[in-house]
Amino acid sequence: RRCVQETGINAEYMGIMKIFLFASFFVLNIICCFAAKSKVLIVFAHQEPQSFVFAMRNTVFQTLVMNGHEVKTSNLHQLKMILSLDRTDFTEPFDPEYFRPQNEQKAANAKNRTTFSKELRLEHDKVEWADIILFVFPYYVMYIPGIMKSWMERVFSFGFAYGEGRSLKGKKAMIMYATGADKNYLKDIEIQFWDTINAQFTFMGMTALQPFCAYKAAGVTYEQRKEYLRQAELIAVDIDKRPPFKPSEQQLIYLNSTITSVSYTHLRAHETREDLVCRLLLEKKKKSPSI
Repeated sequence: RRCVQETGINAEYMGIMKIFLFASFFVLNIICCFAAKSKVLIVFAHQEPQSFVFAMRNTVFQTLVMNGHEVKTSNLHQLKMILSLDRTDFTEPFDPEYFRPQNEQKAANAKNRTTFSKELRLEHDKVEWADIILFVFPYYVMYIPGIMKSWMERVFSFGFAYGEGRSLKGKKAMIMYATGADKNYLKDIEIQFWDTINAQFTFMGMTALQPFCAYKAAGVTYEQRKEYLRQAELIAVDIDKRPPFKPSEQQLIYLNSTITSVSYTHLRAHETREDLVCRLLLEKKKKSPSI
């Protein structure tokens, strides 16, 4: 009012200015809400669209989109991903006589991924695009579904996700899954995923986020399943603030107690041609008389 009296600006003009400032503030808030949101890739495995895991995936997808995230998906059963890493992954063989997956992946990545199959190039592009990779699946036989393990082996390839100075550093990865057993029976179920969380994610430079599990999803009440979906929705809302995975003290004690030495027979069973040559040379050296 004082400004109007001193400057002679009429009240109508001041009203317009107030509306303009309010609208600008409102638009700025909207821009801030949708700016700098993580790009999320959902890698999903379940055969049945009416399943709880499918509902969990849909809840997360819709929540992420509503909160301004860019989202891409890889529905592995819909893509009909093959279950083995073999020569069909490559359009040109690096070694036609002896198939060694790492060598083939290394050669394909050295050619800017041009000799990977079309489906793998598409998956590589999604991983490269994403800030967060979210794996949603049912817990099968104490592990992830085979089709998802195959995706990891083939997409997280040597020379792309690890090796040759490459990594997925700066990205985050999280697992979200449902089990058939209750929490008491699967008391430390996260331990079973230690190799996935630590070896695969952390080894490749990614930050492993705290996992989410819906225990005994098919055996709980309808209200409990709704609560699981509500929790999944809250995770999606604050996906950028999801804390890193940290094993509990009890889990660390369990892990330390289960570490055992690897047998010589086990090593022999997994040796490569190069390992074999080295072993034979060492054995020959040991048998040779010292000079």
